[in-house]
Amino acid sequence: MKFVENVRKKIQNKYFRIPKLNDKIPLFSFVGRLTQQKGVLLILETAEKIIKNFNVQIIIGGMANMKDPYCVKCVEIINNLLYKYPKNFWASPNEFFTDGTLINYGSDFGLMPSSFEPGGIVQHEFFIGGTPVLAFKTGGLKDSVFEYDYDKHSGNGVIFEK
Repeated sequence: MKFVENVRKKIQNKYFRIPKLNDKIPLFSFVGRLTQQKGVLLILETAEKIIKNFNVQIIIGGMANMKDPYCVKCVEIINNLLYKYPKNFWASPNEFFTDGTLINYGSDFGLMPSSFEPGGIVQHEFFIGGTPVLAFKTGGLKDSVFEYDYDKHSGNGVIFEK
């Protein structure tokens, strides 16, 4: 447990400028390309409502192609969220994200709202870190993310369809 606490402290310090660990704040993370396929807008369009109603932190780790209108819209929302919620939201769409492993181990939930995903690797990286995944029921995600069953203490995430 000490390892996860140290990872979480490092994440909170680096991305949210919180020097002392606050393990009461859930961390939701996305790691991947900012593309329509990955469903990043779903995260971004709901982030403010979630942050306002719950004390959570959200990290979006991935680059945006500013020639893609979808990415331009994502970056507009990202900039607004960064300005309004610096202790709760982080993204840097102009930089290659290098802390994927840190995020895999330190997040409470991995976010994978992909509209289509033929195979998927990122969910397996989250699983290695012991992080459950919230995923859209599509392709390789529906084949590898299994609904958590509280009674049986089995499963590795939550699947959603809408």
